[in-house]
Amino acid sequence: MTILSISQVSKTFPGAGGGTTALQATDLQVAENDFITILGPSGCGKSTLLRMVAGLDAPTTGQIMLDGKPVTGPGADRGMVFQSYTLFPWLSVLQNVCFGLREKGMAQQEQLAIAHRYIGKVGLKGFENHFPKQLSGGMQQRTALARALANDPRILLMDEPFGALDHQTRELMQELLLGIWESDRKTVLFVTHDIDEAVFMGSRVMVMSARPGRIKLDRPVALSHPRHYNVKTTPVFMELKAELTEQVRTEVLAAQAAMG
Repeated sequence: MTILSISQVSKTFPGAGGGTTALQATDLQVAENDFITILGPSGCGKSTLLRMVAGLDAPTTGQIMLDGKPVTGPGADRGMVFQSYTLFPWLSVLQNVCFGLREKGMAQQEQLAIAHRYIGKVGLKGFENHFPKQLSGGMQQRTALARALANDPRILLMDEPFGALDHQTRELMQELLLGIWESDRKTVLFVTHDIDEAVFMGSRVMVMSARPGRIKLDRPVALSHPRHYNVKTTPVFMELKAELTEQVRTEVLAAQAAMG
């Protein structure tokens, strides 16, 4: 069942000479439980597309529908996790995870039960009373993920959420998120620059063209679940990675050529 429908959506930012078109008319249908990863060169409109689905930016043309209703602004039905750690520094881990639930007016006992459940899921049991400055980058992103999941959004929007982490922590976070997805089956839109990450995490991989961006390739990932890290050495993984690497490289070269 399709839960997110992106129809002829484009984005032009105003400026001299008619402005800058970041995204040309784009269509995308996202089914329930899809884990879609989006690749493409810098400046191709990946994050712009995600921000429009989040309701943080408005499309110049086209329409975005979630569960048959037009997206006109931010809402609790979409959970967003950014690359930067967007936690409230004056709140503890537990208070950060409870934040959205409190905003909904949920009873405190219910807030705490849900928050403790997701803090456990992301491996932060015992750190409930720590503040963000007392946590590593990886632990801060775990908190941000728990906060997004606790709100029970229809779709999780992730903008290079592991991009600032060291290699080892990034791999652990990939496995953690994939494990949660396999058990909870949330619908996910995940923007990344990392081709390994896109193939390992995704049920479908999108490749976007150089700016102005459009989806030029929509490739299903034929890897079974539960998906473990050793899948990265399999022929299926290697073949898909090679194809996507070539596709992305072509777009990066096109972007460089356009810049002169």
